[in-house]
Amino acid sequence: MAEAPIRTALFVDFDQVYGGLYRIRPEAAERFATQPDKWLRFFEEGQHVQGLGEGDEPTQRVILVRKCYLNPVGSVRNAMPSAYRAGPPSRDSQDNFSKYRAYFTRAAFSVVDCPPLTSRGKNSADIVMAMDIIDALAHKTHFEEFIILSGDADFTPVLLRLREHDRATTILGDTLVAAAYRAACDNQVRQQDFIEQAMGLSAAAPIARDGDDRSDNGRPLLIDNVTQAVATYLRQGGPRPINHLIPVFNGFPEFVYPADGLKWFGYGSLTRLVDEMASREAALQIDKSDPSFWVLSCAPAADLPPGEEDEQAIETIVACVKEILSNETDPIPLARLGQIVRNRLQMDADTNWPGGARFGDLLREANDPHVAVIPDPPGFAHDPILHPRQDGRPQGAIEPGDEMRALVAKVTRVSGCPALRPDEFRLLFEQMAAELQHLNGAAQVPWTQWYLASAIYERCAEQGARITRDAVSYVLTSLENAGYNWHAGPGDHTPDMLTDTFLDNLEALCEGARLELSDEELTLLEEWISDTPLGTDAQDDATDVV
Repeated sequence: MAEAPIRTALFVDFDQVYGGLYRIRPEAAERFATQPDKWLRFFEEGQHVQGLGEGDEPTQRVILVRKCYLNPVGSVRNAMPSAYRAGPPSRDSQDNFSKYRAYFTRAAFSVVDCPPLTSRGKNSADIVMAMDIIDALAHKTHFEEFIILSGDADFTPVLLRLREHDRATTILGDTLVAAAYRAACDNQVRQQDFIEQAMGLSAAAPIARDGDDRSDNGRPLLIDNVTQAVATYLRQGGPRPINHLIPVFNGFPEFVYPADGLKWFGYGSLTRLVDEMASREAALQIDKSDPSFWVLSCAPAADLPPGEEDEQAIETIVACVKEILSNETDPIPLARLGQIVRNRLQMDADTNWPGGARFGDLLREANDPHVAVIPDPPGFAHDPILHPRQDGRPQGAIEPGDEMRALVAKVTRVSGCPALRPDEFRLLFEQMAAELQHLNGAAQVPWTQWYLASAIYERCAEQGARITRDAVSYVLTSLENAGYNWHAGPGDHTPDMLTDTFLDNLEALCEGARLELSDEELTLLEEWISDTPLGTDAQDDATDVV
């Protein structure tokens, strides 16, 4: 007997979510605002729930209450910190959030206007949301789950009240969501997962430089992933004119935000890109009978020799898994990994894995040295070569022991700061300064935080560092919150300036969390972040941090 759907109430803080997405990836913010029916399915299908076992199916949701709280005169530009604005604030009504109202009403949302109440633009969205959530507790319909799309820690008391009434809760948060807010909920949907899984945008892959589309440590090439996505699209929809492939390309940030000189994934034109894809995938065929109207098709699976279809599909899946695991220092649950793979390869949720195998068995039987399946419930996968584990923990984990380790454990718990080694922090700030000098140099390359995070991640990976994208994003968000001037002249971006700004913000976070640090601990904190020990004993401590 099928499990009854969970009765759910959904509350959306539009300005907060849109601004957070726009900061790191503008097309994600636009898709959030114009396609709410798409990401609603993510929640309706229960894909936001963490901790599912490999064979567990998520429970369906029926979202009975859908409310969106929106500032009708809020500006797309004014929603962002000044460093991300392009030009002066716009007074054009077409630039206001009110233009998104129709998309939400068509998705059966009740849109609640929350106009500014002060001369500084402060509105009452969070208060109105909080009152409506509390009112929903007394509704005749017993809502079993509350989904709050907001990363605002002001909702922490509301979450605690919901917990008292035995209601499940889910929030949407970035890398800097407050620890108390995160602890008060049952599920947290990370911004990265919301972008990739709920809205169908691919992850930002390492950005090639100098036109060199290459593979690191056996990682699949970007163009191979693009080719497989195109092949899947054509098999499902039939032959298409090549200019109809643009929606597929838009799923890759390297296409939407190409690095300097890397238009059309580095091939310069659509025709050259299509020729390259056809040379890599034999099933792709180009009809050039009309030179001005090329048509691309893909051989159906039935035309492949018996067994070869499954073999090719397994190779594609394993290659995708290897790329995902290469960026995850911690083991990732199989259920979540499978969802990411299905999203990136555009596989339907109800499509069986090749050969009818379970996802974990498929990975085990692939016998790839970069993919290891951990049977501990609910089942995990990791890359044992790039991220070896010791005593059941990732190698990079810092555990309490000496004074330095104890301080790091205490600070990371309250701030969410990544537990990088001192030399990794130093490398991160060096590569960040180099990339900012490049972007703000003579070329004045336009960029977003999503692009910047990917570029810095790639620079660190080229140096052999195992610094995750989440760690890079955390540091960038911290610098932004500290008011760092991203668009200063090239000479103003130095490792020391970045280090000092990040350190000041980290100390402020600790102070805000009422974590009082002694003078000795502040000294150790500086040594950890800046990798500049001030004494022999402290140097030994910092060196021992693993």
